[in-house]
Amino acid sequence: MLNPSLLAGALSHCTRYRRAILSRSLLAVFGGYFFTALSTASLALAIASVLPRAQAVLAASQLSFALYCAMVIWAFAAATPLRAWIVTSALCTLPALHLLLVGALP
Repeated sequence: MLNPSLLAGALSHCTRYRRAILSRSLLAVFGGYFFTALSTASLALAIASVLPRAQAVLAASQLSFALYCAMVIWAFAAATPLRAWIVTSALCTLPALHLLLVGALP
């Protein structure tokens, strides 16, 4: 006979695990895209002072593929989903602040 409290604990563990995977997946897809978009725009503006504008955009765009890949890996490599979200949020603030200071964002 199954003990109801053990069954409830197993379901709870399974639910927590699935929520953690869902959270990490959402972070990888949407958080990674958001970070990559901010970083690409910020880098393009920063590099534009050294390179011609078109080359700066191309260089930042090429780097964006590596940044997105790194964010997807980080989303699943972090110790907890909360840590992954906090670090990603902190990383997003740097290019966002740069874009605000330059005047690229309203």
